[in-house]
Amino acid sequence: MLGAIIGDLAGTKYEYQEFLDSRKGIIDINRRREILNKNTNLLTDKSFISDDSLLTIAIAEAIVYNRDYKETLKKYGKKYENKPVAREGFFKNAFSPTFIKWANSENNENGTSQGNGAAMRIFPIAFLYNDIRTVEKEAKKATIPSHNSNQAIRGAQCLAGTIFLAKKKESKDKIIEYVTKKYGYDLNYNLEELQENNTFNGTCEVTVPQAIFLFLQSNDFEDSIRKAISIGGDTDTIACMVGGISEAYYGIPKQLRNKALELLPEDLRQIIIKAYKMKKINNIKIEKYQERD
Repeated sequence: MLGAIIGDLAGTKYEYQEFLDSRKGIIDINRRREILNKNTNLLTDKSFISDDSLLTIAIAEAIVYNRDYKETLKKYGKKYENKPVAREGFFKNAFSPTFIKWANSENNENGTSQGNGAAMRIFPIAFLYNDIRTVEKEAKKATIPSHNSNQAIRGAQCLAGTIFLAKKKESKDKIIEYVTKKYGYDLNYNLEELQENNTFNGTCEVTVPQAIFLFLQSNDFEDSIRKAISIGGDTDTIACMVGGISEAYYGIPKQLRNKALELLPEDLRQIIIKAYKMKKINNIKIEKYQERD
């Protein structure tokens, strides 16, 4: 879960400029590749979370406290709609207009978005449930309220299953087989070509297989996040998805883990701590921050 949040924290710095560039048909390859330099910090005191982290924590809260996914997602949409969680040089609102409209609707209808908002929040399910069938079932349940479309459900289930397999330390070949045969995604990408040609796209159909490919190309957790950001586009969400898989497979360096916890607001940090204490995941220990009594 923290892996996803770290990806979000690292990617938000770049997303808005990528969004603006995409509207002008600009691709700044050199800027994208700067992140591959290990002297470029992934997280700083100016790093900030976006809707990716907020809704990841919403799903964690729903599981930890046995709450309804729809009610919890709507609660977060209303709570953070106008709060200054973003920074200058980023989108005005924490959530998309479509999500805000859905969160504030008084009827019980499901949203039909095909966006990658369905996949960017799915990590707690993969970490906190113990078998892949339950993970896929819960991923669908958590997706339907706001993203009741075949593309979004497919993306969320595939990513959740991928994280679960990574958590079980299945081989990368096994993960490729799962993604391509069960969900039919094409992972035939080239990293350099993505860095040179990828454009901003917020759909599950495009970004979920990209994220899985980037994880497969990585050597460790930090390498995966850097490669994710290097292809530009929807950088915070792609890095968020990659971070979730990579945490499960590699674990997270202590320094990044503690920095991410430091950057989270206290109430959100407490939910994440409770979620990790609910399950001993990858031997994660949160030494610096403790759960409040």
